[in-house]
Amino acid sequence: MAVHLRIRLSILLFYQGLRLFSNKEMLFEQLPLDIAIDPAPTLENFVVGENAPALNCLKQMSEVAEPQLVYLWGPEGVGKTHLAQAMGLIDYGVPFFSPDRVRYAVDEVDTLSENGLDLLFALINEIRVHPGTTLVMTGRKSPAEKFVREDILTRLTWGAVFQIKPLKGEMWEVLMAQAMARGIVVTPEAQKWMQTYLPRDIKTLSRLLSQMDRELLALKKNAITVPELKKWLDKQTL
Repeated sequence: MAVHLRIRLSILLFYQGLRLFSNKEMLFEQLPLDIAIDPAPTLENFVVGENAPALNCLKQMSEVAEPQLVYLWGPEGVGKTHLAQAMGLIDYGVPFFSPDRVRYAVDEVDTLSENGLDLLFALINEIRVHPGTTLVMTGRKSPAEKFVREDILTRLTWGAVFQIKPLKGEMWEVLMAQAMARGIVVTPEAQKWMQTYLPRDIKTLSRLLSQMDRELLALKKNAITVPELKKWLDKQTL
């Protein structure tokens, strides 16, 4: 009797498992998957534009650790953080120096608190006396604007300083290449509308493209048109 009961229970659990698995399959079919994952920032996939001198300097820095210090400045969305991430993991705030680490990056120097500036002061001094270590810093302002206290300004210019300039016409070529890589068709009318009405920086446009990609996957479509673009923008935050 106990054996028959165990057999019946096993059969019942088996069929319940099949139903659960079937329900999960149905659920997975209904979930849009964002399979187009943005690649990690590297020097190789940085869109150069007019920034070849900065890119060449960073390539040299990555190979021979010279110069040890680089400061990149320019408006938001031009690729400063991309380059900093390509050269070293960006910590939250300013990291402490470690003998086991050779690459450092500090983003948005112009937003650091006084304590953060003290930490940056100490980090730069450590980098200078440890050959083979490097530090990439970014900010929105040029050192010539004297946006921070004098001891930090002086150290920002101890190494190489580059203005990172926005992309121009090539920005749209890059965006269309990203769309093609995701299997998205952007109609000529939609391209013209985007060039007229959307922010002209590749970071914002790439983020918008990712949002559109998810929408298209959910709708099982692959084309961006002007009406759908306007509808999406009404509910998206750039």
